[in-house]
Amino acid sequence: MQASENKKIEKKKSVNTEIANTKNVRHGIWLRVISFAVVVILLLIASGKLCDPIRLGLQDSVSERERYLLHLLSEPEEMVDVAILGDSESYTLVSTYQLWKEAGIASYIGGQSGQWIGESYFSLKKILKRQSPKVLILETNEFFSRGDASVIKDAAKSAQEFARQMFPILKYHRFWKMEPADPKLQTTIFNGFELRAAVAPYTGGVYMHATDDRTPVTFITRYYLDKIKRLRDAHGTKLLFVTAPSPVNHTMQRHNEVQALADALAVPYLDLNLNTEELGIDWNLDTLDGGDHLNYTGCQKATAYLQRYMQTHYTLPDRRDDVRYEAWNKQAEEFEKLLPQP
Repeated sequence: MQASENKKIEKKKSVNTEIANTKNVRHGIWLRVISFAVVVILLLIASGKLCDPIRLGLQDSVSERERYLLHLLSEPEEMVDVAILGDSESYTLVSTYQLWKEAGIASYIGGQSGQWIGESYFSLKKILKRQSPKVLILETNEFFSRGDASVIKDAAKSAQEFARQMFPILKYHRFWKMEPADPKLQTTIFNGFELRAAVAPYTGGVYMHATDDRTPVTFITRYYLDKIKRLRDAHGTKLLFVTAPSPVNHTMQRHNEVQALADALAVPYLDLNLNTEELGIDWNLDTLDGGDHLNYTGCQKATAYLQRYMQTHYTLPDRRDDVRYEAWNKQAEEFEKLLPQP
């Protein structure tokens, strides 16, 4: 009887030992997995700092898409009073040179070709670490860049962008191939505004047709617009929605949707497609590519309108005599040499 009891006790001890060993093995595996993940994350962070184009002074060696934003982020602290974000419409909408030359408004374009609203949010976060813009102009074409993407696709896109922002090595993994760009390159650009004087007329006629219909934006657009609004509220920056004149991209349905978003967020909205006659836009002369983007003459007209609006609604100092902006004055002199002669 005693022997039977001893066997049961020994068997129970053996089972308990096996369970304990199994738990220890599992704990060991999880510890190794977590340790490996931590090491990988630390390596990604370190490599991201190593390949930072700004730190390496290679802002002009990245793709043109990134170039304007990187130069904005390279500016000395507290220099920019007006920041402009959006897709390619943003850097053919406003002449930062004209704002500087005529009013001393310290503006800078940080837009990117094909930029979507999530990129604008992360760009703004970076900008606000070094600058305190009084006004943020958000060109609205990017609101529709996600088309009719599903919530799942939007979530995946957002996660991808978050990873790229957290770990720059995912974006600049070919940094070792970067070489210093032609030093003359920046003379063709003034604070994100590049001279584009080519002409390709738009001949499609009237494109803003009266309707109450709307082209809805996706969930992710609404999500990031709300985050942008909260971010600018926290920093005291005024937000302004602007839609560039563009028969190729814009419709009254899009206007109605942006107006509804602007009303919901209490953000002023200027749709320049509604007053092209007031601006003096001539679609035979003022478009770069058949009504997609404005060219230099069209941009001059849009900029004059926006300058009047901003000087009426915001307090923007004239920085031209400020010694901190001596480099801007010199750059403006070089840029002026490239302008088409009347």
